Amino acid sequence: MHVEFEIQGRYDVPEGTQPVAGTLNLFRLPTGQIVSVHPVIEMATATDSDDHRDLSTGESATFGIHLDLYDRSSTLGDD
Repeated sequence: MHVEFEIQGRYDVPEGTQPVAGTLNLFRLPTGQIVSVHPVIEMATATDSDDHRDLSTGESATFGIHLDLYDRSSTLGDD
């Protein structure tokens, strides 16, 4: 069984951030560090609990959850 999802959003980066040539989702900050957005599997103990946390790839696998193929792309825009 699988779950299909689509997520869209935006995040702010400092002035001077540049896309990394040849990639669809990597950006070089003015400091030289690289940022990107990736899907995250989140888990909580119940629907009404406030204990949501991100699972690592290994933790997800222990529950039989595997993030499979996904497409991603990001663009650098001006406000």
